[in-house]
Amino acid sequence: MPGKNVAPGGEPASVGVVCASCEEFRQREAEADTERDWSRATDCRVLLRRHQDSADCVAPEPR
Repeated sequence: MPGKNVAPGGEPASVGVVCASCEEFRQREAEADTERDWSRATDCRVLLRRHQDSADCVAPEPR
């Protein structure tokens, strides 16, 4: 069983794992913020959180 400093894949925990879907949601949120489309920006944050809570996310953020 890996320790606290080892990610589930065996790599050190300090190595950042990038989830393409998370990055896409963040990019869409940034675009919505730039366009001052607050509703769409909120939708992106909700979809990002749902994605991170799902088993599909390879790099969920701690809450």
